[in-house]
Amino acid sequence: MSLIEWGDFIIWQCSLRQRNFRMFGGKPSEGTLACLSDNKTNKELANIRSVLMEKNCLNTTKMFKFMHKQTHDPETKFDKAIKFFSSEYYNSPENFKESFTATFTYQSKISKELLKKKKVSVQFFERGTGFNFTVNIKKLKKTDSEWQYTFWHNSFFNSNLNEKIEILNFSPNNKELKKI
Repeated sequence: MSLIEWGDFIIWQCSLRQRNFRMFGGKPSEGTLACLSDNKTNKELANIRSVLMEKNCLNTTKMFKFMHKQTHDPETKFDKAIKFFSSEYYNSPENFKESFTATFTYQSKISKELLKKKKVSVQFFERGTGFNFTVNIKKLKKTDSEWQYTFWHNSFFNSNLNEKIEILNFSPNNKELKKI
């Protein structure tokens, strides 16, 4: 394994996600799945679907809300999301920050366990390329822009999503970012 910069991971993630939207109708690929493991025992804790965070997500969140309010039809919302995410959205890796989020059932066993640990190892892997690093975990509040962004983003893909959820933020420790 070799040490790399966070930008290398973001470029890889943006490329995967753009391909998923352009070629596979938004179906997430293996590389967007984060495998979380205990730092001390290497025991696998969970596999979570990640949302890459924008640096300035407020305007995009407003746009997501607007897109949702335009129609009550889940298929129309999904189609709009596919068009948006497959266009230019992932062409600018510099727009994304050093964190990702994930949505959990309210007070789920795994979210409680992750919050208790506060720090875990994460691995992303697809088609012979992968990244491994340690993340710090914190629970987001509904008033946090990252919580709102994640909620509205995921609402495109889960029409039954409601606000009785927990959203955790995973912030990498750049000193331990390795390509595998």
